[in-house]
Amino acid sequence: MLLLAVVMFVFPEKGIQIGSYKLQFPAPTAFFGIDTNNDSIAHYEKDIANLFDSTEIAQLSVIDSALIQHRLDSLHNFRKNFQVSDKSKPALYRFFDALDNAKKKKVRIMHYGDSQIEVDRITSYIRNELQKKFGGNGAGLFPVVDIAPKMSVNISYSDNWKRYPGFGLKDSTVTHNNYGPLISMSRFAPIPNTTIFTENSTNFEAWVSIKKPRAAYSQTKNYAMLRILLSNALVPVSYKILADNEVVKEGIIPPNSPFIELKTTFDKTPEEIKITFSGKDSPDVYGISIEGKTGVVMDNIPLRGSSGTVFSKLDKTLMANAYANLSPNLIILQFGGNVMPYIKSEKECLDYGNWFKSQIYFLKKMNPNAAFIVIGPSDMSIKEKTDYVTYPFLENVRDALKEAALTTDCVFWDMYEVMGGKNSMPNWVNAEPALAASDYTHFTPEGAKKIAEEFYKKIVEMYVEYKLE
Repeated sequence: MLLLAVVMFVFPEKGIQIGSYKLQFPAPTAFFGIDTNNDSIAHYEKDIANLFDSTEIAQLSVIDSALIQHRLDSLHNFRKNFQVSDKSKPALYRFFDALDNAKKKKVRIMHYGDSQIEVDRITSYIRNELQKKFGGNGAGLFPVVDIAPKMSVNISYSDNWKRYPGFGLKDSTVTHNNYGPLISMSRFAPIPNTTIFTENSTNFEAWVSIKKPRAAYSQTKNYAMLRILLSNALVPVSYKILADNEVVKEGIIPPNSPFIELKTTFDKTPEEIKITFSGKDSPDVYGISIEGKTGVVMDNIPLRGSSGTVFSKLDKTLMANAYANLSPNLIILQFGGNVMPYIKSEKECLDYGNWFKSQIYFLKKMNPNAAFIVIGPSDMSIKEKTDYVTYPFLENVRDALKEAALTTDCVFWDMYEVMGGKNSMPNWVNAEPALAASDYTHFTPEGAKKIAEEFYKKIVEMYVEYKLE
């Protein structure tokens, strides 16, 4: 203990850099929990003066701590709300108007995000609450093959299906950018290296089974419509759609079709839907949707590892056709977390914000009637000596996304602030039950539900404001 104490007193406070590694040792003040920060009042004073642009506050040499806390609480409350510009409000109100008519017409919400929304986390709660309030059923769009199974979908498929993502580590045999609205496609036949097929060419058969989900919210367990989005088969492919072992639709998918939707409806939710395919080539299947005939449909579209800067790289014609077919009323973009380990400067934060802004412009051009909500990153921790602290440039990334959202007439929601702001992630990890995982990055199911509740609460508050205007 004496030797350790000696090391504490002599070890440099900023650590020792050895190549790309830094050796650190806790200082006595940190080890024994002594707070030597005498600049906290001055820090808050400067922060408040900048944020509220108050000359009166900036000129004060000493600020009463109660006033500081009041100002900071006001700031926190402001940041927890939807941040809306005069130009973004009309689109949001069009979405609310569509919700008011959802008993007669379908309202689609597409929720894109990173791995924070995998397994249908966050989306599933919001979807169910909106469907209970405005009508609607089903889980919306999902791929045949996914990285992580969704709680709201009970799917199985033949073992010859393969997933081809349109981002991250892409398959080199794919020579196009036709990945569709889920930014991935599924196929049951390999990517062909020829356009010539003969009678001796291999015939492939495949199937997909969709059963009622077991661990899902109530509204998701029922649906009255099946939609399959696909294209690009080089030869005719036959298909059948069966509901509880009875054929309800069958036909031939014509070759070289740029975009096709196979659709069928049901009088009541089947216990099992089975889709079979047979052909010498596979179409690119962009997604399957189970939904109601009217009401809210909300798609959960997780893009693991993505920073949300992939959209403009996709084939514009296919994306335009897909979005025209789906006709989303609201698009939610929840990104930012995946850039944190790589951001090393404020300039890189600004560059990321500008690149993200270009993605919003791309999506807005494809969906001129849709409202857009950008959700900033959650708090994320990196270990610094013995403590878990917020990534150094996380607030800068949050600010860059906020600027990108508001300057493109989108709504912005600050998930980082809702969690509690700087260094809030350890509180979520250590909560009982835990609200975040031990990686200090991802929510647990309980934490995801809490975030979803907060988001839905703000949706309702904005809806009430819309009704009162």
